[in-house]
Amino acid sequence: MKTFKSLTLGAIALFCVATVNAQTDVYITGSTAFRSAATVAIKNIFDAAPAVQVAYSNNATTPTGANQVIYVGNIGTVPYAIHTSWSGSEAGIQTVAGAPTFNVNFLPDSTCPANCSNYPGTAVAAGSDAHVPQVAFSDTFQSTSQFRSGVTLGGATYASLTEATGTSAGHGSPVGIVVFKWCADNGATISNITSQQARSLYANGRRPLALFSGLNADEGKIVVALGRNPDSGTRLTALAETGLGALSTVNQFQPQTSANVLVNNVTQTVSKFVVWPAETINNVPVTSFHSGYASGGDLSKAMRAVTTNPVAVTVGATTGNYAPANITRIAYLGASDADSNLLNAGSPPPGVELDYNGVHLGVFADYGTANVITEGQYTFWSFEHVLYNASTIPAAVKTAADTLATDLHDTDSPVLLSEMRATRATDGSTVNNSGYTTVP
Repeated sequence: MKTFKSLTLGAIALFCVATVNAQTDVYITGSTAFRSAATVAIKNIFDAAPAVQVAYSNNATTPTGANQVIYVGNIGTVPYAIHTSWSGSEAGIQTVAGAPTFNVNFLPDSTCPANCSNYPGTAVAAGSDAHVPQVAFSDTFQSTSQFRSGVTLGGATYASLTEATGTSAGHGSPVGIVVFKWCADNGATISNITSQQARSLYANGRRPLALFSGLNADEGKIVVALGRNPDSGTRLTALAETGLGALSTVNQFQPQTSANVLVNNVTQTVSKFVVWPAETINNVPVTSFHSGYASGGDLSKAMRAVTTNPVAVTVGATTGNYAPANITRIAYLGASDADSNLLNAGSPPPGVELDYNGVHLGVFADYGTANVITEGQYTFWSFEHVLYNASTIPAAVKTAADTLATDLHDTDSPVLLSEMRATRATDGSTVNNSGYTTVP
């Protein structure tokens, strides 16, 4: 009996040690516009020693632009593996609020340690390790989403999601501000877009350049609309901000090469624009002309790709051919994707950042220093949210999500809430300056 008890107690002790040291896996999805900030913040919540080990999908040259990343290390001495797979804000809300209906592909645990290294890590092939995400980053409130609480769509009824609580005073709210830009391609001759022009363009898919330039000579030239698919929070923000309505039907083109291949890289050549084909995304059908790019990174690169001569624009049975100088692409982008992929110097030449309603933003290392944002003059921005289902999220996963939310809220958001002198009630609503202590 004594021997039996000793063996039993020893086994229990080993089990307890294994349990204490077991790695907690966290699966995060959502906003591509906030991907760069989220990537840095996730790295920063890990303990300094031992150094966090990282691998990222090789669609990008750094983890901040990668679709998938895995981080392995300790958070508060507890072992964690955080997996990210960025799918868009709407897709993030759908997969987390609709759990367990939808899976997302991540880099598997087996990626590390062999293929991981100190941050920024090692580039690897994309992973297909399917899991239901537990945490979503979103550029919009769930109440704005087509997957808001109680809605049944695409084979799921969606739960109410909670803002990550964090530990900061007054937290349990958005974690920061995410900034967007209107941009044109590298041959554009215009420098501004108004909310009314945007409404006209995206309701129709193409408009005369003269509407934007005010020049009679531009009446025979056209502007074509490019954009994101309905899983994108960038799209919802753009449509809400311009007054079209966050969930409105829009018309957007798909740039293709001469071989009918989607253009998603600066090395490709655009030879035609076709109506974006109908597709089904996570069981939700999207009609033709209404969809778009799944990633802001791909869209920003397509905006910079050069065009052939002539360029065909086809709607139904009608095709128009335009010289490259007579066709302009316009798109809405997260500031990070716009700055890194479209507005930076190099070849092909950079694209054009458009002023929005006459207000210029510019490329900043720190958008929290841009008074046009913080004082409320530039309004193409939204709140960033870290969301989870509070009734189902495992305690250790919730701890990581709340720690991440705190880091972003206090330190790593591109624009901190504490820097803002301006605010708004919800997505696309009126921006007001709240910096005064008494009404002037």
